[in-house]
Amino acid sequence: MCPVTPDVTDLAAASRRRFLARLATSATGAAGGALGIPRLLLPTGAGAASEPPNAAAASVQRVADWDVPQGHFYTEAAPTGAPADAGYVVSDAGGVLLWRDYKNLGGPAQLGFPICSRYDNRGSTYQAMQAGLLRWDANAGFADIFPIFWALAQLQMDDWLAARGIPQTAAELLEDPDLPAEARLAWLTHPVLRSAFLGPSQNAGIARFGLPMGEPERFGPYLAQRFEKAVLQLWLDDVPDQPAAGTVSLIQVGDLLAEAGLIPDDALAPQPAPAPRPITQTLPSPGQAPATSIVTPGAGKYIVVSLGRQWWYAYQDGRQVSSGPVTTGQPALSTPPGHFAVLSRHSPYTMVSPWPPSSAFYYPPSHMTYALQITGNGVFLHDAPWRPYYGPGTNFLHVDPDGVRRTGSHGCINLPYSAAAWLWTFSPIGTPVDVIP
Repeated sequence: MCPVTPDVTDLAAASRRRFLARLATSATGAAGGALGIPRLLLPTGAGAASEPPNAAAASVQRVADWDVPQGHFYTEAAPTGAPADAGYVVSDAGGVLLWRDYKNLGGPAQLGFPICSRYDNRGSTYQAMQAGLLRWDANAGFADIFPIFWALAQLQMDDWLAARGIPQTAAELLEDPDLPAEARLAWLTHPVLRSAFLGPSQNAGIARFGLPMGEPERFGPYLAQRFEKAVLQLWLDDVPDQPAAGTVSLIQVGDLLAEAGLIPDDALAPQPAPAPRPITQTLPSPGQAPATSIVTPGAGKYIVVSLGRQWWYAYQDGRQVSSGPVTTGQPALSTPPGHFAVLSRHSPYTMVSPWPPSSAFYYPPSHMTYALQITGNGVFLHDAPWRPYYGPGTNFLHVDPDGVRRTGSHGCINLPYSAAAWLWTFSPIGTPVDVIP
C-alpha cells in the first residue's frame, strides 16, 4: 500500500500565506509543549468502578448538544466567551453527508467535537473536529478522515510542528513517498503505542490514523508518534493539568489547524443554534440519581444509555428507578447514538458473527441469557458472561484489573448479568431507548 497523497492545493495558497504571516508575528512554542488534549484513548487499567474525567462537573452541566434538522448541534468546543447556545452544526445538508459519516467514524468518542462549521476549499468540503479533519469525497459519496499530517509535510511545516511537540517526517519517507506500508508499519516500535494504533485490527488502525510517518520520539513528559491522520502521545511523566502517566492521548488536530490559520475565520466563528435547546436538566454522574430525567420522558418506561459515561439509566413515569455500568461498541464498531425502542425480547439467545473467521472482527457463537434488540441491524442490550468489568473506559482498548487486555463490544450494549436480567423484566416491546453521546 502506498501512502495517501492528498491534493495539498486543497488547503489553498491563500491559507498558507495567512499561516506564514501569523507565524512571522507569533512566538514559537517550546519543544515539548503539549496542546490541550482530549482523553479519547483512556489509560490502561480502566475498571468498572472508575468515573470519567470531570465527573463532578458533568453532574451539573446542562445538555450541551441536541438534534437539529438534518444533523446535530454541538456547543462543547465553542470558543471561550461565546454565547451559551452558540456552537457548530454537523449536518447532511446539501447531500454532503458529514453527520452520517461523523457518526459512522465514531462521533465525539473518536473524533471529539466540531471546532468549526463546514467549509469549502477548491471543490472539497471539510469540517474540523478536535481530533481529526473530515473531508467529503463527492465521487465516493462518503466522508473520511483527511491525512492532514501528510499534507502538512507537503506544505513543509515540519519544523513548525516539531516546535509544538510533534515529530518530523522520517527522512526515508521524505526521500521516498512510496515507501512500502510494511516498512512504515515497522516504525511501530513501542508496544503501548503499537497496541493503541492497532486496536481491533491493523486495517482499523490504518483507517483511523493512517500509516506511521516515523518512529516514536520523546518530547519532555511524553512519547509521540506521528501518523498521516493523527498524532498519538504516551504520557511518561505526571504533569499538572495533563493526562496521567500511562495515558495514551491524541493531539487536538482542530486546534492545531486553527492556530496555523488553515481554517477560514468565518468557519471558526460559532453560529447561533439553528433549533431551540431542548428542555435541560442536570446530568447524573455514574450511579447518582438525577433530579429529573435526562430528556424528560413522558409517562411510562424509558431507558437512556450514555456512551460518554458508559452508564445506563431506567425511568418510570419520569423518575429514575435504576442505573448501572455498560460497555458499548469499540471505536471501529461504535454503538450508534439515536432514538430507538425495544423491538424484540429473547431469553436465552445466541449471537452468530456476521464476519467470517478470517476477519479481525470474527467471534465464535456467543450465548447469553437476556437480550433486548433495539435496532433492525442487530444492536442489542444483553448480558456478556465473557466480560467481567464494565463502565467508563471499557469501550476502548484497556487492561482490566484481572490483567487481561480487552476492548469494547461489536456495537451492542453489554450489561452485567443482574442488570440485564432486571432490564429484560422491566422492558416490554416498544420501550423507548435513547442512546446519547
